[in-house]
Amino acid sequence: MNHNPITTNAWRIAFAASGVAMLVGAPRHPESDAHDSLRHELATMTAHDDWWFAHSFVVASTVLLATGLWLAYRYHSWPMGLRRALFGTAVVVSAYVVETVFHLASAVDSDELHHGDAAPVAFTHVGLSIVLYPLTGAAIAYLSARIFATVGRRRKPLAALGLAAGVLHAVSVPLTMVFPTTEFSPVFAGAAILMALWALGTGLAGLGRTSAAPARPELVRRMVGAAQHG
Repeated sequence: MNHNPITTNAWRIAFAASGVAMLVGAPRHPESDAHDSLRHELATMTAHDDWWFAHSFVVASTVLLATGLWLAYRYHSWPMGLRRALFGTAVVVSAYVVETVFHLASAVDSDELHHGDAAPVAFTHVGLSIVLYPLTGAAIAYLSARIFATVGRRRKPLAALGLAAGVLHAVSVPLTMVFPTTEFSPVFAGAAILMALWALGTGLAGLGRTSAAPARPELVRRMVGAAQHG
């Protein structure tokens, strides 16, 4: 496989752009009131002027993060030891993109939510979030833990940031479902900001020396095969 600095480092551009997009969108997310029912909360938030703005950037951020993960996997930009975790996280984040699209599109059901009518788009978002928030958070937390064990000392704080972001993201929706009258907006906000800082910081800093020499598994296999038959 032919490598050049552009393809090898393309993931960093996508990661950094993902972080910027999330930092733009997440702070504009409408607030909710935990004392209201889920339907009423969704009705209030989806009717807010900032809903489309905030979630458009969240969708863009998630698409860019998934793109960055796939670019890193496709061009062997990360160490071989991270490859399995990288692939798994790329798959899960790609699935999470679908949830963010339904999340954004929930606004089309705003009137139905207000009047107690069927709201298929909004509740599809809810159903997907119950599954995909924990999966996505766990995948990012695991990937960050593997990065922490791989990179040099100077980049470990960024990996720790990703680990914290993943854990918060994973528990945010389950906590809301288990404790419906407790306000967990700070958990969602914290997860989003930490995720943004992790993506932006990792994109700007890279993985250090471990990402400087992309792995070439086909060459390694040939060398091992030659040694075994020699």
